[in-house]
Amino acid sequence: GAQKVGEDKFWYLTERRKIPLPTPPDMDNEGNYIVSLSRVVSYLGEKAEALGVEIYPGFAGAELLTSGDSDDGVVLGVATGDMGVAKSGAHKASFQRGVEIRARATLLAEGARGSLTKECMKRFGLREAAGAQEMTYALGVKEVWDVAEGNHRPGEAIHSIGWPLPRDTYGGSFVYHMKEKNRVSLGFVVGLDYNNPYLSPFQEFQRFKTHPAIRGRCR
Repeated sequence: GAQKVGEDKFWYLTERRKIPLPTPPDMDNEGNYIVSLSRVVSYLGEKAEALGVEIYPGFAGAELLTSGDSDDGVVLGVATGDMGVAKSGAHKASFQRGVEIRARATLLAEGARGSLTKECMKRFGLREAAGAQEMTYALGVKEVWDVAEGNHRPGEAIHSIGWPLPRDTYGGSFVYHMKEKNRVSLGFVVGLDYNNPYLSPFQEFQRFKTHPAIRGRCR
């Protein structure tokens, strides 16, 4: 279920201490809810189907259908990938050709770096036309824990920067206490422009969980 955010905390961590800081405006969670994204998507899918929307789970868009030149062309829809293709490229007995899905309007919602979105931006020069800044990317690691009843604080949202990352590395953490009994979602995000080739976001996440301010919340 959805849990309204109650306490919203932002910390700077040293190796042994936490220093409370004002919450940056773009991380202010007042009025927000802590939810399971998979459950939200499932719920919205049911609502969409009830309105007559057709959903094809398991079929990824493989090709952008366009017409015309790059200056005046239009997006006609997407084509799904072929099914039943062997690693060698040969067609298996179960081979099924992908289908073209055409529409008056095509909405690309593939996430941070979708293949069709990249193709569309390049094809029509969208980033140049908008004067868009270069995107930044990060790698996140998340776990969902069942904690002791006394450590569960439904609605508490914590974000942190600082330790265990060095000062020249962008990143931070989140700890969300969910509505489900004793369930906590916690994770760690590291910008992909870090300089140390030996840095492991997963190992930094493990170190983060040993911090005195965090360790007690994960038991």
